[in-house]
Amino acid sequence: MRSFTSPACGDAVEVSAGETFAIDFEENPTTGYRWEFTPSEGLEIVSSNYILNREGGVGGGGVRRLLLRSNQPGETRVLGKLWRSWVGDSSSIKRCEITVQAN
Repeated sequence: MRSFTSPACGDAVEVSAGETFAIDFEENPTTGYRWEFTPSEGLEIVSSNYILNREGGVGGGGVRRLLLRSNQPGETRVLGKLWRSWVGDSSSIKRCEITVQAN
């Protein structure tokens, strides 16, 4: 399985149609900020899991691993925002858009 990191924000990634791939985003949920994602049609979120960086200690953060599947050839997008959902959209401190090109 191919994996990308959040510096891919604003970039395009190339995958095969039907391929499942991962994108990792730095996250520290102890601050209340968490990533939320919205895929466009033809792109499916398989899972979204937080992985603690055990070397950083308590409160040190980790990564949000987003597993996606491209269900059809063509161009799709996934939009993400790092926010405090209970505060609302004004709490968003980072946004990410990744274009997915499926062959």
